[in-house]
Amino acid sequence: MMKIKPIVVLKTFISIGILAIVFTHIDISKTWQQFQSLSLPFVTFALIYYTICQWLSCLRWQVIIRSTGKYISINSLLSSYFAGMFLNIFLPGSFGGDIYRIYRITKETHDSEAALVSVFLERLTGLFALSALAILGLPAAIRVVGRWDVILIFFGCVGALVGGVILIVSPQLLIIVEPSLNKFGLRSVAVRFSKIQIILRHFAKDRRALIISVLLSFVLMLAIVYYHYLVATQLKIPISYLELLVFIPIIAVITLLPISLGGLGLKEGLWVYLFSRINLAVEQALLLSVTITMLSWFLSLPGGIILLLDSSGLQHIKQADNSSK
Repeated sequence: MMKIKPIVVLKTFISIGILAIVFTHIDISKTWQQFQSLSLPFVTFALIYYTICQWLSCLRWQVIIRSTGKYISINSLLSSYFAGMFLNIFLPGSFGGDIYRIYRITKETHDSEAALVSVFLERLTGLFALSALAILGLPAAIRVVGRWDVILIFFGCVGALVGGVILIVSPQLLIIVEPSLNKFGLRSVAVRFSKIQIILRHFAKDRRALIISVLLSFVLMLAIVYYHYLVATQLKIPISYLELLVFIPIIAVITLLPISLGGLGLKEGLWVYLFSRINLAVEQALLLSVTITMLSWFLSLPGGIILLLDSSGLQHIKQADNSSK
């Protein structure tokens, strides 16, 4: 019988609690009526558009993998990306999606360190573009919101993420912790960590890979914001691309806080809180957020099929999850 971690239970309560508060402040019948303006052709177009965005993510990932001297086809990366997306959405509370992606790359390259670094850097370059866009939009956000609470939380998240990255890539940290690792018979961990740092430094020196991956990250973020704008337009929600560009990166960074199930509830609360400041109705802010979430759920379903056909991958995820308990 599968045991549920206490932290997952806590995150579930937080997600449900925030959603309950938000939903008690909306007119559900009005929201449902507006939701029905979505047409099947548009939903099909939106899913194709978002798939192209996922393809851009995989292209960025491929550039990073090539910098390690390995090569994996886009089709293979795309299948592991969709599977990881499915795991992140439907099996929250763990790093199942990233673990699966690392497993797939390790299986194809026979280099677990390179696989781990590739997933880490793919996330990191995306986070860099996200944070940069959020920081650029902060002056406008502060003027509109008129309060510093969300802004301070944003800076706290960015600070924690930057601190974590520095700890991972810092050779000085390894020098400090290596004696302790050796003392507890974990010399192999220190050796592996050292190899990971070498790969990271090699990527930092590969100017071409670094520039291309960062540029792709910016293009991807702008495309995702435009995706939100297309959905908002179809739902007849009066909001501009620039307004979305100001708030979406801030929301995306804050929802990285591991206090809810995959950001569920926290994201909806932030949408309502921030977009109500530009006179967007609560129903409209919530409708756009929920619609985007539902479309991403639907898009991730092929990932479930991929996982069903990969029994060894599922077993690997299960073992990794059990070892973390």
